[in-house]
Amino acid sequence: MSDLLDKLDAARAEVARLEREAAGAPCAEVGHRWKFRGGKNAGCGDGCGCSVPVHECEACGDCDYGDTPAADEVRQACAEGRGE
Repeated sequence: MSDLLDKLDAARAEVARLEREAAGAPCAEVGHRWKFRGGKNAGCGDGCGCSVPVHECEACGDCDYGDTPAADEVRQACAEGRGE
């Protein structure tokens, strides 16, 4: 049983090491670390009050400016609701 627990401890230590390594890796290597920063008007059309989320990468500071597939879905649903 001790051997199994030792293996688990070693695996946890390796995961922790990899997480530390990934945290310092460039975005090109591991992808952006998006963090929600707020919202912006979806720009669906005149008088529309729809909002889409805006995210910023915690590592490099890049911003998606609300230009995401989820934002596209919001704009599409709004257009359908307006009968477009």
